[in-house]
This record gives sequence, structure tokens and C-alpha cells, in this order.
Amino acid sequence: MSKLNRETQSKLRTYFMRRIGATIYRNGWLKSDCPHCGKPFKFGINLSQNRTNCFVCGEKMSPIQLLMMLENFSTYKEATNYLNTEDLYDVTYKEESAELKTSSVSFELPNHFIMFGSKDDSYIGKVANKKIKQRGFTIEQVRRLGWGYCNEGEYMGYLIIPFINDNQLVYFNARLLVGIGPRYNNPKNSVDEIGKSYIIYNKDALYLYDRVFLCEGAINAATMGEPGISSGGKDISKYQINMIINSPVKKVVIMYDSEWFAKLKAIEVALQLVPFKRVKVVFFPPGKDVNDIGRKESLKLARETKYMSYNDLVKLKIKVDNEKNSIHSY
Repeated sequence: MSKLNRETQSKLRTYFMRRIGATIYRNGWLKSDCPHCGKPFKFGINLSQNRTNCFVCGEKMSPIQLLMMLENFSTYKEATNYLNTEDLYDVTYKEESAELKTSSVSFELPNHFIMFGSKDDSYIGKVANKKIKQRGFTIEQVRRLGWGYCNEGEYMGYLIIPFINDNQLVYFNARLLVGIGPRYNNPKNSVDEIGKSYIIYNKDALYLYDRVFLCEGAINAATMGEPGISSGGKDISKYQINMIINSPVKKVVIMYDSEWFAKLKAIEVALQLVPFKRVKVVFFPPGKDVNDIGRKESLKLARETKYMSYNDLVKLKIKVDNEKNSIHSY
């Protein structure tokens, strides 16, 4: 039996994930419910070997023949035309061509940065220490993470959260703790030449753990401990998606905030990751997030949430869309 070229394999993989909810299994196999006998998760598709097989009813055909059956095509040409005309690229992400720009000098923390645990009797220092403790952290915890604050200058009153990848400072978040100003005062692209859409907080976790907890913000990620990572907001770039896809991590637990639009964003992220990783989307009580309820309760919610297939996520998105529409109908 002749082999399929890489482009055809890529398109077929996306097609089967969409059409019958196939998920990546192991050793080059996709698995799904059998389209012949209906047995759940007993049908295998191996695109590199150009074959399919049901491990219950024994039905066998090539992937192209399966597509022809599912779409009621009578000729091979109809199937190939379908693959060439349908948009079957949005699930199998290509490597982003954008390059990380780096400054000619190393990235630096702002002037007047003071690390937590340092001797500082200023009013801002006392308030910063108090608020960090209210967030459920100890001073020793945040000191190990390299967190600090500024008690004067451009970032006066801001919590400074360094982004360190491979022992190198690549970015920082600045979140208002004391005084008046914008909630976030992060470095601008024209200054740092990187931008948050090109980085992930605690990226190293993708290479150290089989499972990570993907949160919106660094505070929530830090609440989840060493496997916690952050996308820096609800919107995640293709570059960040590729960083996760191309890493060895196997499971991604998405823990965005509790608003309906955050839920939809979390599901969108999951839909992009599910062809490559095991994923689940954890929903929180209204008005709460990871840091609000703490690591213990967040882990409990994660354990109670099952890993999801592409079809599960589509159904969940429809459910949240309906919830959104019911809210706006009043």
C-alpha cells in the first residue's frame, strides 16, 4: 500500500479530529469511536502506515476510503479535491516564522527594584509585604521566584514579577499594589523589543513536568506552584501555542478566570492544543480564580474535571455560548 505524503497526512489528521473526534493516541495512531460499529474509542487510524482498523468489528480501509465513506464520495478524485479545497490547516499549526527580537544589552529589571525579603522599612515595602501575604504567599516563596517591588521611580508602587527562562531574565510584569495608576505597567515593545505575546511565564515547566497548569496571569500560575505557567492574558498568540505544542509536556490543564468570555478563550486555547496534548478546561466559581480559592481547592477542581476530546470541547463551547446568550437576553 503506497504511503501518504506529509501534506496529505496533515490534512487528514485535522479532518478526522474534526469529523469524528479522533485524538492522538501513541505510536503514530489516532483513536476515535468506530464509524462502522460505534464502539467507543476502539477505532484506530495510522496515517504514516496508510491504514485504519476497528479493534472490535475488524473493519479495515485506507484513510482516504474512510473519508470517502464519511463524505459519501464515489471517486478518489472527489476526496482529493475535498482535501485540497477545504481549510484543513487551522488545527495542525505550522511553525511561526516570527523571530524573538533581543536587545543588544541584557534585559534588566527597573530602577529602584527591591526584592522581597530585603531590608526595607518604607511604607510601600510594608504594604507590598502585607498584600503578598494576603495573596497566600510567604515572603520566602516570592523571594525564591525573584519577585519584588519599586518604592520610587516609574514603577513606584508596582509589584515586579520577572519572567526567567533558562536562567535569563526575558521580561517582567508590573502590577499596581499601592497608589494610583494603570493596573498593569508592563514594558512596551519599543523598549524591551520582545513583548508578552512571545513569552510564557515559567516556560521551563514545559520541559520539567508531564503536566502543567496554564493560567492567565503570573500570580495564578505561581499559586499552582512549579508546574504553573501563564500566557499573560486571555488572548494567547500562535507563537505561545507553538511553544507549548513543540515542548515535551503531555498534559495541559487550562485554568482561566470565571467570566464567560474567559471560559470561551480557554476553550479556544484547548481546541488548538487538543490535537497534540491531553487537555482539560477547569471552570471556577463565579467571580473567583486560582489565587482566590487557593492551590488546594484549584487542584481539587482539576481532579474533578475530565480530560476532553475535540468533540467534548466543541460541546462545551456551545454550552458556554448559550449561557452567554441567556445572560445578554435580559
